[in-house]
Amino acid sequence: MTSLKLIQTARLCLEPLRTEHAGEMLDVLSDDRLYRFIGGQPPTYAELVDQYTRQVVGHSADCSERWLNWIVREAETQAATGYVQATVDSEPAVAAVAWVIGTRHQGRGYATEAATAMVAWLRADGVGRVMADVHPEHHASNAVARRLGLAPTGEIVDGELRWAYDA
Repeated sequence: MTSLKLIQTARLCLEPLRTEHAGEMLDVLSDDRLYRFIGGQPPTYAELVDQYTRQVVGHSADCSERWLNWIVREAETQAATGYVQATVDSEPAVAAVAWVIGTRHQGRGYATEAATAMVAWLRADGVGRVMADVHPEHHASNAVARRLGLAPTGEIVDGELRWAYDA
């Protein structure tokens, strides 16, 4: 089990989540359109601080899951653009992954680039199965799942189609 580290790609930096990211992420996550398929609404600053405080612990209370979260930044400007995350069950090593890119930064391939880097990191860390649950009508995120090498399983979980890859 590797500790969370900075991941760099050609255009992005995936920076391990810190509670202090709440302020800059508030703006990234503030557009109501972002929640059309993922549900919910833009968080308040206090809600983000609470969420990040729980997430940076890095594991569930019973330690059966690892919580891995990165803020996605443009490498050139260092502007926060979104986040990627994985919840890893330790036995067997299975990761449920997700990606969110702010609406102002969408359409540039950032979700694919960031998620691909995260999945590569997970596989190098021993994760054998990767899965993602994506709303069937969220065409952009379904395309990201496909580019990651995931395939639709036909299973619907909370109204979302499960995609999976087994190493």
